[in-house]
Formats: sequence, structure tokens, C-alpha cells
Amino acid sequence: MKPKEFARRVIATSLAVAGLTAAAPAFAQNFNDALKTLIADAGKEGKLILGWSNSGLGGVQGARRAQDEMNRMFGTNIKIDFLPGPDMARVANQIMTEFSAGQKAHVDIILGAATQLAPMVKLGVLRQIDWRSYMPERITAEMSELDGRVMRVVTGLTGATYNSALAPSKPERLEDFLRPEWKGRVASTPYAAGFDVLVADDVWGEAKTYDYVRKLTKQISGLIRCGDAERIATGEYLALVMDCTGQDSLVWKEKGAPIDQMLPLDAAQKRYYYFGIPKNAPYPAAATLYSLYLMTPEGQKMAFDTWKTDLHLFPESQMAKVTGEFEKKGVQYREITMNWWMQHPEIDQKRAELIKIITTKE
Repeated sequence: MKPKEFARRVIATSLAVAGLTAAAPAFAQNFNDALKTLIADAGKEGKLILGWSNSGLGGVQGARRAQDEMNRMFGTNIKIDFLPGPDMARVANQIMTEFSAGQKAHVDIILGAATQLAPMVKLGVLRQIDWRSYMPERITAEMSELDGRVMRVVTGLTGATYNSALAPSKPERLEDFLRPEWKGRVASTPYAAGFDVLVADDVWGEAKTYDYVRKLTKQISGLIRCGDAERIATGEYLALVMDCTGQDSLVWKEKGAPIDQMLPLDAAQKRYYYFGIPKNAPYPAAATLYSLYLMTPEGQKMAFDTWKTDLHLFPESQMAKVTGEFEKKGVQYREITMNWWMQHPEIDQKRAELIKIITTKE
């Protein structure tokens, strides 16, 4: 080989190596032994199956972005298959059915709130994971609940979504929606979103909640899902009472729609969406690594960019600013954690009656 050709190849190789070094995550040298082992195990699996609604964490597009960022961050080559699914309750029910039948779960991660994940915990479906052992500098003790069976990933605020341009008055409390000017212009959900918490013995309780919901049914002109905020933005309905969480209003507000969320001074709720990994997950290591990715600053930014919510407990959180603004207005939250939910079995017993009242206008 001629000297010039040899020199050219050496330079090209050096540039390629330099490029690989630059592409590696800047904090790779800080990966602890537990995380390094997990990365290796996830790399061997090479695949991950996710499945929730297309609105959750950006759906297909969010999964594609997460795949690129996670692989770049951890130096893996994991392929994510995304299965656009039904609502969270149905996904949870299918996983429990598969678990009871001794079958592999159809997805590797369950994304849900306490109401969906509590039955899975009781059935023993979810893995116990020491989340903090992988990222002790990011994941605090309060983020992981029930001995690591679930991990908080984003914060949701429950109140009422309303059309700020067409609303007959600016609501501040749930009682405001019982005024005559709201009659026939309000929607609710067929699954009693938000009211399940109010019926708890240490919140509003059964009598007060049932009385309010019965009065509200006289104002309601339709039932919609929480993801149907577009119908509020267009003025088909002027309010959704109550909503699931507030990110839908932020999504449409960013598009320029006259939509806002009211956190009632008498019933504001701070909820969490959790990740849980089923014991029968096909690719548990990859699922664990994806969950950890979502807890990094990059993962939290992806969550907010695609779903308009992140975990308010992180210092860079956008939801921390949102919760802070509501607190300045005098809002006091009831914090709905998995631990709190499982200490209130009366909710499940009374939710069926709430749904009956709303759907039949009893």
C-alpha cells in the first residue's frame, strides 16, 4: 500500500472512531454497575412492545422518538413496536387475563393511573423493581411506590376543561357548573372521571358526591371521553365536568384554541400516571430500560413535548410551573397516589353507583 493511501485510511479510521465517541452518551462513564448490566440484558433482547392510546406519550411518533433517543443514550439497538390500543383499563384487563392464563403479555409496559394499576397489584401481576438502584441521582424514594411495583412517570391534574371564549361565566368551583346558565351546555364522562376520588370517605364522601352528581346530570347534555377535548374547543360542549387530567387542554391551547382547565378550589386533584412491568412481559429488561429513559431529562422532555405533561417532582419539570401557578390562586390538591388509592376500597364499591347516576340520569 502506498504511503499516501495508508495515511488516508488512518485518518478516515480516526475520524470514524472520533465520531462514534462523540455519538456516545456524555454521561456513559457514570452508568453504575446495575445499569450497565441492565443495558447489556436489554441489548440482548433487542425489542420492546408498547401499547396504549395514540394520545399517550405521542403514540406512534412518540415511540419512534423514544426509540432513537433511548438507543443513542444507552448505546443499544432496541426496536420498539407500538400497538395503538384501547383505553388503559382494557389494556390492563387484557394483561391480567393473559397472566392468569399463563400466557405472555401482549405488551411489555402498562401505562395507567391508580384505578387501572391497583387491580394488577392485587393480582400480583407486576414485577418488583429497585428503580433507584439504576438512577439514584434521578429517581427518589417517593417516585417508586408499592415496593417498586409501580413508578410515577408524569403528573396529571384533575378538574374541569372548559371553553374560555364561550363560557357564560368563569368557573372556580364545581358548584359553579350547577348555575342555570350552564344547563344543557355541559358534558361528563361515562366512567365518572374525577368523581371517584370525591366519593372517598376522607374527601367529599358518599352523600355529598351523590347529591352533586345527581344535580349535575340535570345540566349535562352529553357524555364524552376525556380525550375528546376538541369537542370543548369547538364549542359543541362548553365544559367537561370532570376531566381525567389537564394535558388535553394544554394540547389544544397550544394550537390556539380557546380552551382552559379549571382546578376547582373545592375538589382539585393531583394524580399520577405510572409505569408497571408485568411479570409475563416478553422483553422485561428492555421495558425497564425504556422506563428509565423516560425518567431522564430527555425522556421527560419527550413526555411534555408529545403529551403536555411530565413529572412535577423533577427540577426541570414544566408541570411544576403549572401546579405552582394554580397554588398561587389558592388551589389545594388532594394527592392521589397508589398507596392512597389502595387504602380506599370504598371507591370501587361506590364508583358503579356514580356511573349509574351519570349514564341513566337517575
